[in-house]
Amino acid sequence: MAGTRMLNGRILLDDFILQTEQFEDFQDRQKELIQKGCTTLAVAPKVQYECEIDSEYKRTIHKLASSTLDFVIGLTIPATMLRSEVLRKCQLLKIPFLRVMIDHENELECFHWTHLSNTLLSYPLTIIPIFKAASKKIEESWRTFCCHYGIHTSAEIIHEQIWNKALLQKTGLYPQKGALIGGSDADYLLFAEASKETTSSIGKVATEAHIVYHKKEPDVVVLKGEIVKVYDSILLKPGFGKKIQVIRPGRFLSLIDIESNDQQQVNYV
Repeated sequence: MAGTRMLNGRILLDDFILQTEQFEDFQDRQKELIQKGCTTLAVAPKVQYECEIDSEYKRTIHKLASSTLDFVIGLTIPATMLRSEVLRKCQLLKIPFLRVMIDHENELECFHWTHLSNTLLSYPLTIIPIFKAASKKIEESWRTFCCHYGIHTSAEIIHEQIWNKALLQKTGLYPQKGALIGGSDADYLLFAEASKETTSSIGKVATEAHIVYHKKEPDVVVLKGEIVKVYDSILLKPGFGKKIQVIRPGRFLSLIDIESNDQQQVNYV
């Protein structure tokens, strides 16, 4: 390991892979994600009505059946669907996170927060807002409601943004994913540190802080102990990836500094 830095695999949300129509396009998209160090794929297909949840969930599983990457499935829903009935259906399917599209601040007052909170006691999935017109006021109102009613939330997840530890804990992926500890999946990245003589100003990481590595393309990507990338060579293994069954979101989640972690996630790109 001399001259090599090892980090845990990255969990990324991708909004495009489910839109690919040809198998070749699907494979090419996976290669792009693996190049970025992705070992676990998060998807959140859009549904407009409650009756579409089951069919869209099954379609997503079928679409990702040939995936090399492990994957976790969430949903993207309009604000009008944020009801206890919808949450219970998501709980039955073990969906660990919901992205909710919110157009106006007035919609926050229309939610039945007490009913939502009571429903989430058995399976506390994470509810993540997507504001049509984000403002400090509406974001603070959302956080206030969620904090008061004990609902797990997070800053908006950006496409291809690396998930931080707090979000992994809230969605129940930690410690199976996003950690290098006993019992976790053997997903990790290797970076060859450049020598002082060859390090350029672009991509210089050998003498910089650890945080710089999350911006750099890894030289080696290992998924569940299997090498899928070595430098420019990528080896796809259709069907190797599995759907992650989240037993319970929020495991190992510390009650301290959750709010500060949510604020840090905005800058964790």
